[in-house]
Amino acid sequence: MKPFSILLIRLLGLYLFLETLFAVVPALALLGPNAAEPGVGKLLLIYVATVGVPMLGGVLLWCFAGRLAERLHGGVEADAGARVADEDLVRAGTFLIGVYLMVRHLGMLVAAYTGAGAVAYDALVVVVAGLGMMLGGGGITALYRRIKYLGLDR
Repeated sequence: MKPFSILLIRLLGLYLFLETLFAVVPALALLGPNAAEPGVGKLLLIYVATVGVPMLGGVLLWCFAGRLAERLHGGVEADAGARVADEDLVRAGTFLIGVYLMVRHLGMLVAAYTGAGAVAYDALVVVVAGLGMMLGGGGITALYRRIKYLGLDR
C-alpha cells in the first residue's frame, strides 16, 4: 500500500504544479507588457501568492512523498502479495483530497489577505476542512465502514 500511496502523492504534486503552471502562462503574457504600470506591483504580489503556494505545495509533495506515505501507513509494510483493505484506500484517498484542498485554498487565503487585507472565510473553511481530512482520516474511515455494512448482520 505504501508504494501505491507514494505514487498517488507524487501524481497529486505533479498535478498541482502543472495545473497552476498552465493557468499562469496566459495571464503572464497579458501582464508582461504592463509590468511598468504603478498598480501592477500589488497585482503581481497577489498573483505570486495565488500561484506560488500551489506550485510550492506540488514540489514539496513530490519531494516528500515517501515520508508522507510512511506517516500515513506507519512503519510496517504488509506482504507485497497481500490484498489491500478498502479502509486503507479510503484513508489514503481522504488524505490526498485533504492535501489538495488545503494547498489550493491556502493560496486563495493568502492572496485575499495580501490583496485586500481581509480574510476569505470561504477559503479558511476549506483549509480547515482539508487539514481535518489530512489529520483525521480515521473518522472518515469509520464512517465509511458504517455505511458499507449498513443493514447487514456481520
